[in-house]
Amino acid sequence: MFHWKQLRFIYAIGVLLEACIMISCADSKDATSSKFEMAEYRKMMERQKNEQAAMDSAEASAPKLTPEEQERAGDAEAQRGNFPMAGLHYTKALNADPTRNTVRLKLGQIMLQQGMFDPAVTQFQDLLNRDPNSAAAHQGIGQAYLQQGKLREAETAVSKAIALDPSSWLSQNVLGLVYDQKQRHSEAIAAYNAALALRPREPNVPNNLGLAYALSGDHETAIQFFEQAVTAGSTSAKLHNNLGLSYARRQRYVDALESFKRVMDEPRAYNNLGVALLGMGNAKVAAVCFEKAIELNPQYYEKAAENLRQARQALGHSPAGNTASVLTETVSCP
Repeated sequence: MFHWKQLRFIYAIGVLLEACIMISCADSKDATSSKFEMAEYRKMMERQKNEQAAMDSAEASAPKLTPEEQERAGDAEAQRGNFPMAGLHYTKALNADPTRNTVRLKLGQIMLQQGMFDPAVTQFQDLLNRDPNSAAAHQGIGQAYLQQGKLREAETAVSKAIALDPSSWLSQNVLGLVYDQKQRHSEAIAAYNAALALRPREPNVPNNLGLAYALSGDHETAIQFFEQAVTAGSTSAKLHNNLGLSYARRQRYVDALESFKRVMDEPRAYNNLGVALLGMGNAKVAAVCFEKAIELNPQYYEKAAENLRQARQALGHSPAGNTASVLTETVSCP
């Protein structure tokens, strides 16, 4: 999951969207920019400490694993999404055999998965000290820097990865993400097209292409790529949200609502459509959509009510009014 505040194409300050516009990155997890809160980080470290103790206890009465066995055990834990335990196995493998560059790469990658960007860079740099031509290590550094907003360094690292391995669709995709962050959307589109040529069935790349076109103002082309990603089998919430927003930009409001409904309940779908309309300056219809969200679920969380207040302000209505319908005789929400 990856939240780019700079890459919205709804410029409505303070409007609360149920599902943020996002760019997807390398794999099923959005490469995105999740920052661990300190409390969450402490929980993770405490869990890792407990798992280390459990593993040490188990190893006291079990045969000692070889570095190869530790690596395989780490792979199994990584497949299950148990990254702290995977990291423990990989660390033990490296302690026993520091020359295992494949393990060092895997350790850096699972650190990226956990949002531990500085430790990940340390692992990738260590790998480069041992293998300067590791394209995967340069790519990993680029991803970490991208997550940290170090865009110049990220571009340098990923460009080096592509020079070392031009066949990597993932590096091209990450380079596109960097360009989009730098608002160099035409270059991002070129990078995504290169990634798509290398990986035609990867649904994340058409999503990124679609968003790059949307950010350039070409919502018609954006829709084509978002729909291509859907056809490729993606069920990503961010994708359907992006598609719904582009439909709204092309005044295909029914399609927009249906796209939102595919990944959220009906009240939230109406809320998102209202957000899109409000961002486009159509506060009148947006207000009706927010009212519809509240009508469908009177206990609806505060977002729809706050958005309705903003729509009414835009219309010159008093925010202190009740939730009675505004101008329902002349407008309706699709």
